[in-house]
Parts: sequence; structure tokens; C-alpha cells
Amino acid sequence: MGVLTNSLTQHLGEAFLFLTLLLVIVAGTAISTARRLQTLQKKWDRLLKGSSTENLEELLLQHLEERAGLTAQSRRHGERISQLEALAKTAKRHVGLIRYDAFEDVSGKQSFALAVFDSEGNGAVLSSVVGRMDCRVYAKPLVNMQSERMLSQEERRAIAEAREDGPRSIVSE
Repeated sequence: MGVLTNSLTQHLGEAFLFLTLLLVIVAGTAISTARRLQTLQKKWDRLLKGSSTENLEELLLQHLEERAGLTAQSRRHGERISQLEALAKTAKRHVGLIRYDAFEDVSGKQSFALAVFDSEGNGAVLSSVVGRMDCRVYAKPLVNMQSERMLSQEERRAIAEAREDGPRSIVSE
């Protein structure tokens, strides 16, 4: 022990310098570690923000459960969309209405031709011809926008009116 004490007293300046340098290195390392810890704490807080748990494992399990629920819900929505698309193909959504005067002595455009069909052109054309003494109603089936019966000019106009795309009134003058 005496040798160590003699050596330290002879090299006291160097020992002090070495210990000061060691202290600076340890302090620098501590400051750097504190900054990194602070950065990690901010990241951790941001990761757990809005969570009721402080445990990352619980958070991940909750996330997996929510994801499984959303996946199942998305699959159900996809199935429902497919069903609705199939129904939409047969929906009678194309409508055209032409009003006209069938006879010169009857005014007021009381006669009409109404075309109603789906996206494949399957539906019907209804016509009402109003005269002074009577009113006649005709129904003609449509398959691929064609009828097995002869179509009048007004009925063909009603079909053309129903084919037009875009928002518009179904009543045409």
C-alpha cells in the first residue's frame, strides 16, 4: 500500500488530470444517455398515446383483436356489396317518359309512352292513348331493348330518353 501512496504523491498532477478527464467522459456519457432516454420516452409516449394500457404487449393484443374484427366486418361488407351489385343489374332504373297529343282534336298532352328497363334493356314500354271518347293502354315487353311487338315513334323516343345518361327529369315534352 505504501508503494501506491508514494506513486500517487509523485504523480499527483497526472492522476488529478486523469481523474478529471475520466469525470468529463462519464458526465458526457451520462448527458448523452439522458438525452437518448428522453427521446425514447417521447417515442414511447407517442406510441401509447390514447391507450388505456401502459403495457406494449397488451396494446398489441388489443390492436390484433380490433384488426381481426375490422377484417371480418370488411369481408361482410364485401359480400353485401356483391349482393347489391347483383340486384342492381336487374333493377328497373332506366326510365323515359314522353307525353304527346295522340289526336288533333285532343290537347293537353294526355297521351304518353313510358319505358322502364334495367341495365341490360329488359323491362317494358307502357303507352296510353287518350282520345275524346276513350283511353287505351298498351304494355309491350322489352328484351335487350327490343320488343316482339311493333313500337310507335313515341315509344321509341321513350326508350331513347331512358337510355340517356346523367341526371335529368324523367318527364320529356
